[in-house]
Amino acid sequence: MIQAVIFNLDGVLVCTDECHYRAWTQLAVEQGIALQPDFYLKMVGMKRMDSIRVLLQNRDRAYTAQEMWALSVRKNDLFNELIDKLDQESILPGALETVISLKNKNVKTAVASSSENAGCILRQLRIDHWFDAVVDGTQIEKGKPDPEVFIAAARKLKMPTKECLVVENTPAGQEGAHLAGMRCMMLANPYEQNDLRLPATLAELDLPGLAE
Repeated sequence: MIQAVIFNLDGVLVCTDECHYRAWTQLAVEQGIALQPDFYLKMVGMKRMDSIRVLLQNRDRAYTAQEMWALSVRKNDLFNELIDKLDQESILPGALETVISLKNKNVKTAVASSSENAGCILRQLRIDHWFDAVVDGTQIEKGKPDPEVFIAAARKLKMPTKECLVVENTPAGQEGAHLAGMRCMMLANPYEQNDLRLPATLAELDLPGLAE
């Protein structure tokens, strides 16, 4: 039986995935890289420095640690300029309604994100109080697909991993959830080119019904 639901943030609860994509695309342009959606998908869900390494993996020169750190800071600055404009309308359809319904059924809820900005975004949108636990990139050493973020969320919730359901929209997140021993439900990712007819938002899922 499902006792807890753990949500990814970007593209599952809030439409910040477009902000990430625009920030990464701008950074790539500045480095002379044409960032294609299918390649970008390989970077989604990871910690920022891991994504930097993926972005630069085919470059014909080596980047120093200082240069990579500067690129990480630049990406975060670009992203912050975009998320400063987020408001309640940035919450994806069905997201808050699903969380509230789960809590009314005494199902615990958490956010597990590799993004270091996740906690700030939740507070900015004034929805952080709806979650029993939040784990973001500032609290973990390894990003997805490593299961650390999910295990940390379960630990905060004081729940066995086998009783947790993860809602994700990235391959890295799905892999991490399975490695953590958790079930995973997937939402569609706009940057993934496949024939899977996955639900686009939580409005198309009946997660509270699964908890009955």
